[in-house]
Amino acid sequence: MPVRIDNQILVNAPMDLVWEHTNDVAGWPDLFTEYAAAEILEHDGDSVTFRLTTHPDPDGTVWSWVSRRTPDPATRTVRAHRIETGPFEFMDIRWEYRQEAAGVAMRWIQEFAVKRTSPITEDGMRDRLNRNTAVQMAHIKQVLESRARDGAEHGPGDLHAQRLLYLTCGLRLAAVVTALAELGIADLTGGGPRGVAELAELSGAHPDALYRVLRCAASVGIMAELPDGRFESTPLAEALRSDRPFSLLPLAELSAQPFVTMSYGALAYSVRTGQPATTAALGSDIWRHFEDHPDEGECFDRVMTDLGRWETDRHLDAVRPERFGRIADIGGGHGHFLAAALRRAPDASGVLFEQPGVIPRVDPTLAAEGVLERVLRVGGDFFTDPLPDDCDAYVLKAVLHGLPDGRAERVLRAVRTAIGDRDARLFVVEQVVSGGNRWDHAKFLDLDMLVLFGGRERRLDEWRLLLGRCGFELVNRPGEGHWTVLECRPAEETGETEEPR
Repeated sequence: MPVRIDNQILVNAPMDLVWEHTNDVAGWPDLFTEYAAAEILEHDGDSVTFRLTTHPDPDGTVWSWVSRRTPDPATRTVRAHRIETGPFEFMDIRWEYRQEAAGVAMRWIQEFAVKRTSPITEDGMRDRLNRNTAVQMAHIKQVLESRARDGAEHGPGDLHAQRLLYLTCGLRLAAVVTALAELGIADLTGGGPRGVAELAELSGAHPDALYRVLRCAASVGIMAELPDGRFESTPLAEALRSDRPFSLLPLAELSAQPFVTMSYGALAYSVRTGQPATTAALGSDIWRHFEDHPDEGECFDRVMTDLGRWETDRHLDAVRPERFGRIADIGGGHGHFLAAALRRAPDASGVLFEQPGVIPRVDPTLAAEGVLERVLRVGGDFFTDPLPDDCDAYVLKAVLHGLPDGRAERVLRAVRTAIGDRDARLFVVEQVVSGGNRWDHAKFLDLDMLVLFGGRERRLDEWRLLLGRCGFELVNRPGEGHWTVLECRPAEETGETEEPR
């Protein structure tokens, strides 16, 4: 049975440097401690066939074999295998490169089977490869990080400065993505490459201006320019297809709205004051702005509804609504989540608690899902009005992250009051911010909450403190790095406090 080993290391160097230097096979003797020579035998398109020769091992034996390697720059992956297999029935290696906040995560996945005649068992080979991989990865990390620091010696300029320059172009890149989304370029290239003139005619764009945008997009992997001048889609661009179930088109539309771009232009105001930037940028809080600019408010509501339905099934797997008889969705919007819960729990009823202005618009959704007659619609304000006190499950989905701790406590205490002495459950559907320097979209959403709403995303320890102060305790271990479900049960208030925010 094949053996699979999986190792990863984080290299604090620019992606282009890590990719180019680790795919320069001829230079491997300077990257790996084990190789004395690397001889290129053949180039065939993107693939390279080469012979590696090791330094003598402790027994004085020199090993040599031929391998073949095919990099894919669009996906930042490499497929490789040994042609001369030596002690192996086969040996396949997949390299993966992933950009993270602190550098490039370089991953090697090795799959192999050992020949019956090999003097080394599969377990012994697994242990040997894991030990050697850790040594080689650590050395590669050291070499590449040194080369990044001394960029002028190994490439043009300071590569860390180049990466920072790339990051400062974020506003321009967002505009490029928005333009591609508005023009439908990903849809137009979904069936194969097209020329600029054809794309311009189909999208109603100026050919030269479109080419310049496409060229910029291709430089960061969103599109790819072919030698004949045509452009084709890439895996990144596929996420902008309108026919994809999890298309990012709604997010592209939302990010281009004036209330977002103008507020982020005043991010420094929020950093200095701790207050939303909307007052400085828009002249009012976000909700008043939506009242004065209903088109932006409608866009916000539509995108939030669309995105909120992406992971409904996974969240309901955690909630398991079939174990409850009456479910209240507090601040539940048009009722999509509650309707999905009631479809899984055919004997249950529901309560949708929303602002009075929203309630008249929820019936079409509930009727379309076949649960209208099972849902009591209640208009009210969860800060001032009592919540339904006859439910055995309460849901707060994407409510608390838009609130600072003080106001979030008011909502949680209102739910706790509604539960009273009953053994009901509270389900908080939110993000849990991961620790350390790892990539986490919640860290960007947290800035949205700061700049636009005055709320915050929270780490697990912050969730525990907040819930404990309001008479709840967690009964599950929610995941980090994505939307998740925090299941809570009534408990005594902890009285634990933290610095006020």
